[in-house]
This record gives sequence, structure tokens and C-alpha cells, in this order.
Amino acid sequence: MPEEDYFHLREEQGEPTEFADGFGIKAILAGLFVAFIVMPGSMFMWLMLGQQLGVPAVWVTLIIFLEIAKRCRTTLTRQEMFVIWSVTWGILGAAVMGQGMTFIWMQYFVRSDAAQQFEIASQIPFWRAPPPGSEAYALRSLLHRDWWPYLALMGTLVLWQRLNFFSLGYALFRLTSDIERLPFPLAPIQAKGVTALAESEEESWRWQCFSIGSTIGIAFGALYVGVPVLSGVFLREELYLIQVPFYDFTVSLQDVAWFRAVPLAIGTNLGGVFWGMVLPFWVVMGSFVSGVIGRLVLNPILYRAGVLQLWEPGMDYIETGLANQFDFWLSFGIGTALAIAIIGAYVAISRVIKAGREKRETGISSTAPPKGRGDVPVAVALLFYVAETAWMILLCHWLVPKFPLWILVAFGFGYTPLMSYISARLSGLTGHRIGIPYVREASFVLSGYKGVDIWFAPVPLGDAGAGSAHFREIELTGTKFISIFKAQVVMLPLAVFASLLFWSFLYRISDIPEDYPFAMRFWPRDAAVRAFWMTATTTGNAFFLQAIKWEFIGAGAAYGLILYPLLRLIGAPTLFVYGTIQGVVGDPAMAFPQFAGAIAGRFYFQKMFGRQRWQEYAPILAAGFAAGTGLVGMGAVALRLIASAITMVPF
Repeated sequence: MPEEDYFHLREEQGEPTEFADGFGIKAILAGLFVAFIVMPGSMFMWLMLGQQLGVPAVWVTLIIFLEIAKRCRTTLTRQEMFVIWSVTWGILGAAVMGQGMTFIWMQYFVRSDAAQQFEIASQIPFWRAPPPGSEAYALRSLLHRDWWPYLALMGTLVLWQRLNFFSLGYALFRLTSDIERLPFPLAPIQAKGVTALAESEEESWRWQCFSIGSTIGIAFGALYVGVPVLSGVFLREELYLIQVPFYDFTVSLQDVAWFRAVPLAIGTNLGGVFWGMVLPFWVVMGSFVSGVIGRLVLNPILYRAGVLQLWEPGMDYIETGLANQFDFWLSFGIGTALAIAIIGAYVAISRVIKAGREKRETGISSTAPPKGRGDVPVAVALLFYVAETAWMILLCHWLVPKFPLWILVAFGFGYTPLMSYISARLSGLTGHRIGIPYVREASFVLSGYKGVDIWFAPVPLGDAGAGSAHFREIELTGTKFISIFKAQVVMLPLAVFASLLFWSFLYRISDIPEDYPFAMRFWPRDAAVRAFWMTATTTGNAFFLQAIKWEFIGAGAAYGLILYPLLRLIGAPTLFVYGTIQGVVGDPAMAFPQFAGAIAGRFYFQKMFGRQRWQEYAPILAAGFAAGTGLVGMGAVALRLIASAITMVPF
């Protein structure tokens, strides 16, 4: 099977022929709704339960505005609905999981027991948080003047992240989507889900398919989320009909010699089955082979050979996986990531050469962007990336002048573009991204720098690969790129303002994390881990460097570079290679349900509905399932929060 054969996956998604602007007053109203109604609840849920509204909030917002539009005798186009979807995700992400969350976390970390014990608190720079004795903590005010330097830095970081999306993220989209023609298998889930809602007025097959998926999601969510949460409210003890998030067989099978050092678990989330139906078949097969069979066969051999030294009897699935990660799989995964970069560069160059030949012969370029999509020259996007990254490098150097400048330059113009491309390419082929862990930490230690301020500096290290998948989602809905740009211009100030407003309010009315069960349980642990990492540049503690083994990195690179041409030579599916690479860095427990979904889709549903029709059904079913499960989860958690807020007063 030649490399070009995965292009049929792209063709089955369908390409829009017309593009429209989806930004307007409806998107602005949706942003206000999310910022001032949904966001506070999401913040509270994160502190209480470690969960934010996320997926259900997005679908609820879409459905509410769709119903409002009906009663106002107007409609929402799919472009308008997608912009609302993008705004909702952006605001919640920025406020709860982005810089807004870091803001409230820092007020705790500075005064935490871990920061004091590891002698970190007094070394935290003023531009990241006020010193421990600041009046800002006594007044519990995030608007105190001692926080102003960090407010300025936070705004700079948010702006850099958004510019990264529109510059490097866009350039990678043009490379992986327009030139390499990668399928981005998960992009249709959001795009077709929004399309199904937009066509609900016509009762189209898309809406019916979305409704079926939602019904399945509601039924499963009632068992998977509803029963444990509500039983904890009414019975004072959580009842699990289905084990969450997996059934762990690791410890029970360790008495069998062959299963020693093998992390063995089966994921119980039915969503994995739906993702398996959407992802390319050979990607799922490759992920299953490396994630399950590979670990089942290779781990015992590595253990007997003395490679897996950290594993001990009694370790569960998570502990076994983490131990094996440090001993072997981390280094092997780095090697496979390098193989992806080399293979990707080869394919991209080959595609460009082929497109140039076609243009000379026919006068038509197959890599040209569609008309009306709102594209800008790639050179302009890259120029913006160079300018913004140079600006961040200079800012970081100004804040931490003694840290080697060449490392900052290497991060901004070397590592970040390379890893972003690797991540974008793997996302375009398998639907998942990849990253090399501990690069940031290793660079700080190996640089020889002494001090903790570099750990808080705005180092230009990131992954813009996710932007390529999002641009593909925008394209599939027929939305002009300028719509998202205008939405971001409105969303960013709104998200920052609302985030600061509500975090300040929560901070003033209660102690964070003392008054919130989830935060009080996990924040001290996270603070201890973070402070321990920082001692690597104070006391020289850098145990994680032992996990980087060059011989295993070379083995991983050789694996990808040898297997790829070998499969092409014998006509085998090259997507299988990328699947095995994803399986190496992925979660083996999720490989089981995805494998079941891929088998059911390939050998049952395709025969029932036909290949083309099933390829259209699967993403919409998956989007409906996510919406249904999320709605049940949001409702159950809301009831739990209400119950927790009621105080029983004896007569």
C-alpha cells in the first residue's frame, strides 16, 4: 500500500466548495454567555472535583443559542455555530486551564509548605508572584499592585500563544493539509457534529445520526458517571457499576512469570470504541500492536535482560507504566519522534517536487489553497513567527540575563518548530499528538544555570501542532479563517478580564485551596513535585536525566526509519507505522476499546451501510456520543454541588 493511499481518507471527508464568515453579534453574545455564566461554574468544579465543564458546556452553549435563534425566527449557519464552538473552547481553556489557572496557583505555591521546605519561596522572582510577606496575600487580592508585573507577563504569554496559533500553526496546516494532504481523522468529529446541529431544522440524516449517538451517550453516561456521582450524594458511598477509568489486571497477573513488568488494563470508556471507528483502521491496528502486544511481549524480555530495573512486584498499572517509561519507553519514544520528523520531511519534499512537476505539465497547482478560504502567504505567517519569537527570546533574556541565550534561540527557532511539525504530522495521520517529556527540565540542568527564576521565565518552548488540526476543522465547516481571527480578537480580552474577575472573587470569599476538596488533596502534592524539580538548579538533583538513554533513542529512530521503507517496498499499509509510534507513547488501556471499535466498524458496519456511508456516519455518532455523555456528567455534578451546598440544620 503506497503512501498516497491514505489520500482516500481525505477524500471521504469531503471538501467544502464555499466559505462564509461566521463571526458576528451571535458569536459575541455567546462569548459573553460563556465568560459570565459558564466560566464561574467551570472554575468552581475544577477546584471542587478536578473537572471543568468542557465538552458539555460547548454543546449546551450551541444548543441554547440554536433554540434562541429559532424563537427569534432566525437561524444559525454552520459557520456561525463553529465560531461559537471555537469561542466557547477558547474562553474556558484560557480561564480554567491556561494562564488564569496559573495565576491562582501561584498565590498558593509561594506560601506552600513545599516551597518553604525546599527553600524555593524566597527565590521566586517578583515578576511571577509577590514575595511571601506581601500585603497582597493578607488582603487576598489578585488586583494588588504587587501582582501587576505578573499581570503584564500573563498578557504577554497569552498574546504569544495566540500569535503562535495564527503563524506557526497556520504554516504547519498549509504544509500538512494542503501539501501532504494528511487526513486529520479526528477533525470531522467536531466539524460534522456542528453541521448536524445546524441542519436540525431540516431533520437531515446528520441530525438523526447525531441524536442516535447522543442517546447512546446519555445511556452510557448514566451508568458510567451518573450512578457513581448520585450514589455518593444519596447513599454517602459511591457505587460503580462500571469500573472507572479501567479494569486493572496488572497486580493480579504478576504471579505469572510472563506478566511481570507488564502494565495490563482495559479501558472502560465507551468513547474509545467510537474513536476507534473514526480513526484510520491501520492506525488503530498499529497502536494496538505496539501498545498491547508489544508491551506484552517486549516488556518481560526487557525485564529479564535487566533493562526494566525500576519495576517492583505490587506496582499497579500506572506505577508499572511510569517505571517502564523511565527505564526504556521514554528514550525509545524520543527516537520514534525523530523518525517521524525525518519521514515527514521526506514525504513533504517529495510532494512539493511532484506538485511542481504537475504544475509545469498542466498549469494547475495541486497544493494551492482553495479560493475564498481566507489564506495569507505562508512567508507572512513565518515572518510573524520569527518576530514574535525573537520578542519572547529578548524578554526572557532580559528577565533572566545569566541564562545562556543560545538555548533560548535553539528553543524558539529549532526545537519548537521541529516538535510542532512532528506533532502536527502525527495528528494529521493518527488524530493524536506527541511530545518529548523533560526537554525543558533537562536543558535547565545541563546548562549549568543556578537559580529558580528560569523555571518561571517565559521560555519560547511550545507545541503549535494542535493549530493545524484546528485549521482543518475550520476548513471542513466552510468557515473563513478571518472569522476565527476576529473571534480571537474579541475573545482574548474578554477571557482575561472575566478570568481575573472571577478568580479574584473566589479568592476573596474563601481560601484556595483549603476550602475545596480536590484542590486541597492534589495541590500540595503538585507543589512538592514542582519544588523538587526546581532543586535541580539549586542542589543539583537531576535524577530524570538517567532516563535519557542514547542507545534506546537510536533503536527507536532505527525502528521507524527501517520499518517505513520496508512496508512501502512490500506494499503494506504505511499508516501501520504511525499507529505503532502512537501506541508507544499512548495509553495501552485505551488500545483495547479502540481496537474493538475499529474491528466492528471495518467488518460489521461497513458491510451493513457501505464504506462511504459509514465513513460519514462514524464522526457524527462520535460527536453525538460525546455530547450525550457530557450532558449527563454536567447534570450529575451540578446535583452533587447543590447537595454539597445544603447544610442540614437539626431542629
